Amino acid sequence: MDLDLAPTNINNVRIKLKRLARRGSLTEPEPGLFTLPRP
Repeated sequence: MDLDLAPTNINNVRIKLKRLARRGSLTEPEPGLFTLPRP
């Protein structure tokens, strides 16, 4: 992603990743670590 490292941008990306984890598109094995789910 081509974003500045501003606190608001970091928080917005974190929120999007958490949302994808809730929907099942990603997994969060540890807090703050996001991976693709295994098939």
